[in-house]
Amino acid sequence: MNRAYIEISNACNLSCSFCPSPSIKGLRQWMSQELFESTLDSLKGIVEAVYLHVLGEPLLHPQLPEFIQACADRNLRVNLTTNGLMIAKHAQMLLEAATLRQINFSLHALQELPNTDEALVALDNSLTFVKLALARRPDLYINLRLWNEGEAQSATLASWNRKVRQHIETTLQISIPERPFTPRKKNYCLGGRAFLHSDTRFEWPADSQQTEARTRGTCKALETHCAILADGRVVACCLDYKGDLELGHVQKGGVAAALDSPRARAMREGFARNELVEPFCQRCQFCTRFG
Repeated sequence: MNRAYIEISNACNLSCSFCPSPSIKGLRQWMSQELFESTLDSLKGIVEAVYLHVLGEPLLHPQLPEFIQACADRNLRVNLTTNGLMIAKHAQMLLEAATLRQINFSLHALQELPNTDEALVALDNSLTFVKLALARRPDLYINLRLWNEGEAQSATLASWNRKVRQHIETTLQISIPERPFTPRKKNYCLGGRAFLHSDTRFEWPADSQQTEARTRGTCKALETHCAILADGRVVACCLDYKGDLELGHVQKGGVAAALDSPRARAMREGFARNELVEPFCQRCQFCTRFG
C-alpha cells in the first residue's frame, strides 16, 4: 500500500449533480487537528503519501496549512483534489509547500455553478495557479480534469469543455489539438507536469443500487490504498463515503489493526480470486474505467 485518502471534511461549496455530497447536508463533519495527526501517526510505515479527499472540498478546511505542515513533518507527500473556487486564497501557501506533490482541479464541477461568469472567474483563477506552478514548482504534478466526456455528453457540457480548452490555450499560450475522446488516451500534456485529463462520469457505488450486481472482478483497494473518513472510520475504498466497508477506527485500534481485520482479509483474498465478496464492490463500476 502506498497511499491513504483522508477526508478532512465532507463539506463542499458546490452541490454538483454528479456528486453525493448534497445528500449528506445534515451530516457535515470537519476533522480536528488532533484526529488528523493521530491518523498520520497511525499510518506511519504503511503509506508514503496522503490524498486529502474522499468527499468535500479540502481548501475549505480552516486548518489546511497546519494539516499540510503536519504531513511535511512526517515526510508524507500530499495530493489534493479541488474545484478551484478557493485556489486564489491558498495559492501562495500551496506553492511554498514542498510536500505537495500533486493537485487535481475538477474543472467539470465549475459548469454546475448557476452563474457562468462566476464559473469563468474560478476557471481563470485555477489556470493562473497552473501558470505560476509551471514557473515556480516544475516538480508539481497538475491534472485539469474534465470528467464529463462520452456518449451521454450534452450540448451544454460540450460547450463548457470548449470554453475550458480555449481558456487553457489563452492562459498558457499553447494550442490544444482537436481530437475525439477515447478511453485509451485520456491525458494531454500542457507543458511540464501539467495535464488535461478527460474521462467519463461515473456512479458512486453507494448510490448505484440500480446497477446489476456482479460477483466476478477485482480491485486495487487494500492493495494500493485505503481511506479514513472525517469521523476517523477506516474504510477499504476511496469511494466509500458512507462507510459501508468500515474496517475499524483510527482511535479504536488504529489503521494497521483495521487493515488486518477479518473483513479486510476476506476482501483481499476475494480480489486475489477475482471474486467480489462485498455487496458494495459488486455494484461498483469504477474499476471498469481502467479495463
